[in-house]
Amino acid sequence: MARPWRIEYEGALYHVFSRGNNQQDIFVTDDDRYLFLDTIGQMSERFGNDIFAYVLMDNHYHLLFRTPKANLSRSMQWLGTTYTRRFNLEHFQSGHLFQGRYKSILVENDAYLIQLSYYIHNNPLRAGIVKRLIDYRWSSYRANGLGQSDVLVSPH
Repeated sequence: MARPWRIEYEGALYHVFSRGNNQQDIFVTDDDRYLFLDTIGQMSERFGNDIFAYVLMDNHYHLLFRTPKANLSRSMQWLGTTYTRRFNLEHFQSGHLFQGRYKSILVENDAYLIQLSYYIHNNPLRAGIVKRLIDYRWSSYRANGLGQSDVLVSPH
């Protein structure tokens, strides 16, 4: 069976997420999380994407971002391949890090956008990792929740 086509167009807003292969951790140390955030920043610069929200859990991540160019697939292929290569070098591993292809959902209206931001940022609370979202270091809640900026990473 062929893979379904991804809808890509200029200015599209996406919820993108991916899980570790066999549900294994994709972030073992804080350095891994910093590395992933740095790699997201490089993706933003390279492909012109605007990052609005993120959360990094031990075995998966969620991103909310806009593609000013129709380049979701190229961006995510670069992110997944680059982070996997860097992670494997750091941990003396080889092979797949992520379980299959990333998943993406097109954000088509403001109501879904608000629910999505809530969903992304509440991951650590639902998992019982923290009692207050402000205490979780690996999400954009602090930046978004405190009204510092709408766009967290932008090449513009």
